[in-house]
Amino acid sequence: MNVNYGSSVPISTVDWHGKVSIVFFLRGCPYRCPYCQNHELLFESNMVDASVLEAEMKKSRPFVSSVVLSGGEPLMQKDAVKQLARFAKKIDLLVGIHTNGYYPHVMAEFMEEGLVDKFFIDVKAPLDDAESYAKAIGCKDYTDIHIESQVAMEKVAESINLVLEKGVALELRTTIIRNFMGSSDDVLNIARSINQVTGKRDVGYVLQQGFADKAMLESLRDIKPLSRDELLELAYVAHEFLDNIYVRSKEKGNEKVNFEPV
Repeated sequence: MNVNYGSSVPISTVDWHGKVSIVFFLRGCPYRCPYCQNHELLFESNMVDASVLEAEMKKSRPFVSSVVLSGGEPLMQKDAVKQLARFAKKIDLLVGIHTNGYYPHVMAEFMEEGLVDKFFIDVKAPLDDAESYAKAIGCKDYTDIHIESQVAMEKVAESINLVLEKGVALELRTTIIRNFMGSSDDVLNIARSINQVTGKRDVGYVLQQGFADKAMLESLRDIKPLSRDELLELAYVAHEFLDNIYVRSKEKGNEKVNFEPV
């Protein structure tokens, strides 16, 4: 079976907190997020046999405990990703999938077959603000995106609740881009919408430091990333609605925020 393959990281300690992983970046995505750093994966094809990726897994196996399938949007390649997940399970690797949440029916299949140990779902904007979601996924800047933002939000909400219902590990995350999707109001509204969708305060939520220097939209490339301290300030904003919050920065990696008074 062929895979539309981008690249890999043989050993990563940042893509799955607490795990050492081999990471595969697969091509293709239904979105055109203006801040996307991996936009070279969206437009070209590089078909390779799945055995090539399986061989990479075997090579990294002595040093890693998990495989992360990322992109692009890996669930666009359902059958190929299933084959890779089955192989990973065969050699006793945990399987994590990074997804934009647009394919809840595919996620359900993976969970029914026991092929995934953790989902990492992007929440790109408030889940009740179609205009903001349209901005975040590129509807306003690109003509080759054929998705209604209202539908995208509904699918993300469905995906989140499906994972929670099935009891599979879950991380929600927002990439914070200054002057794009990164103000206090943005984060407050995203956190509020997550709370409303899930009815929970303890869902794992990561504020991820965004770097726009290689963004697909050239006008974003001069934007300075938020500092770790600025991310921590936003975590306290999100804490009005959520408790289990992390910040992920180049300075300090992945950090759980302690909201208890010192």
